[in-house]
Amino acid sequence: IRTKLIELHTTASNSFSQNLNTDKGKMVLEHLINRGLTIDTIKKFKLGYSLKKSNYLLEQIRGMKISADVMRQSGLFIDTEKGYMDRFRDRIMFSIMDISGKIIAFAGRVLKSNEQAKYVNSPETIIYNKSRILYGLHASKNSIRKSNSVIIVEGYLDFLQLFQSGIENCVAISGTAFTEQHALQIKRQCNMAYLAYDGDDAGKAAAIKAGYILLKNGISIKIIEIP
Repeated sequence: IRTKLIELHTTASNSFSQNLNTDKGKMVLEHLINRGLTIDTIKKFKLGYSLKKSNYLLEQIRGMKISADVMRQSGLFIDTEKGYMDRFRDRIMFSIMDISGKIIAFAGRVLKSNEQAKYVNSPETIIYNKSRILYGLHASKNSIRKSNSVIIVEGYLDFLQLFQSGIENCVAISGTAFTEQHALQIKRQCNMAYLAYDGDDAGKAAAIKAGYILLKNGISIKIIEIP
């Protein structure tokens, strides 16, 4: 089932990437470029767009002869009174990868900030445990080991902009608060962590909380004060 789920997520990611060629997708691409991302970064980290249709991905997957059980366990679809439909619709899509670079989940961000939920995230599945996953670690682990330090940020775009700028020893928290499991993942890579959370009160409180968890696990920390 794990193999099938990863295959399913890879197919979904490719579909979201291709959707950047649609009319609405081109607007999303322009938005990402305006946020400072290059085409190379968008391709490398497999960003994309989910169409504003209830069954676009569902129809594609049905053609793959994937069992109903695997589809149900994938978290890519939601069960409604009218049957299954796509979980992600009309959103900027971020592919979430495990440490070896396999796609195991997604985060979908709204284009317009007036929507109720800014992000829709994949639910936990047998391949995705959000308390363990650090966004970008598959790409940054070598740099983290080399410098024996990591910069931890809160957002996907924060990570992408840092990495793209040549500051590659960084990771982002993926759709959850910082956990003991995250600290253990970091401990395997390095002994020093810099917390670069948002500069508002909520960001400061979250950084302090994460700092205690890191200290408890034997990792030295510094909090970067962001204006």
